[in-house]
Amino acid sequence: MSHPSIDKKKLILRAAMQLFSAKGASATSMQEIAEACGMSKGSLYLHFKSKEELEQSLFDYCYQMLLDHLTQVELQQGLTPKEKLRRQIIVMLELVLELREFLIMQFQDWHKNGTPYKEPASVKAHNAKLLQHGKNKLEAIYGPKIEPYTGDLLTIAYGMVGMYIRLLFEPHVSASPDQMANHLMDLLDLAAEHQLSNRPEPLISEEALRLMTEGAPGSLDLQQHPIIAVKRLRDHLGAITDADRQQEALETLQILEREILELRPRRAIIKGMLANLAAVPELAAHSAELKQLLQAYIQHI
Repeated sequence: MSHPSIDKKKLILRAAMQLFSAKGASATSMQEIAEACGMSKGSLYLHFKSKEELEQSLFDYCYQMLLDHLTQVELQQGLTPKEKLRRQIIVMLELVLELREFLIMQFQDWHKNGTPYKEPASVKAHNAKLLQHGKNKLEAIYGPKIEPYTGDLLTIAYGMVGMYIRLLFEPHVSASPDQMANHLMDLLDLAAEHQLSNRPEPLISEEALRLMTEGAPGSLDLQQHPIIAVKRLRDHLGAITDADRQQEALETLQILEREILELRPRRAIIKGMLANLAAVPELAAHSAELKQLLQAYIQHI
């Protein structure tokens, strides 16, 4: 079901991101954002109580885009855990490039105004989930034997990704996200080999890592992404015995899958495709699961 208030909230976030990218958050007024959205300033404040709240919501919006990109890689068939992680690093860096103007203006704003960045609680939770995701990936690549040193490898990975992001803003460096991802995977291989061969005392213990990821309620579970539910539905199309109805259901799922993976999914299309699936009794249980996942997902699109 479409919720106009959520639609307007996403419109506001997208307009704010465009304005912040052009002139910075501090130089953008709520009145300008309201005008860009074609609404009154009073209506804008019904959705966001302050510009600070709006800025924090933008971080959630960016995180959801990252989650969608990671899930697309997770769905690719025939990839080893190492190749999946390599590709996920690439899409993460490519997203930073996509958001570069917005991020540059944010950094300039903080520096110009002498306002240090204050990490919202939601961002801390997102970071904890990403940390847990990285832990799971490294242990899938190197096996249970690496567990005492997973924290050490994560330190290398996070430190290097942070440096790669800085390099993306450096005009004199031409390294691509693909080159950076290959560089990181080589470093991780060398570090893992060294730790397993020499068995030094870990810098970050397993207990310390557990505490660092405790802020990730539910963790980052890409298996709960709507696209995974769409795939499960496709696997059950054989339950529809009528060929025409089966083809219609397949086309519905194909449209829905493409729309979910759009940078800006259209809620009306998602709503229409869900209605089509609800009319197929053979898929009732699985389409209900998809609808439930999408109800949470569409709050971030």
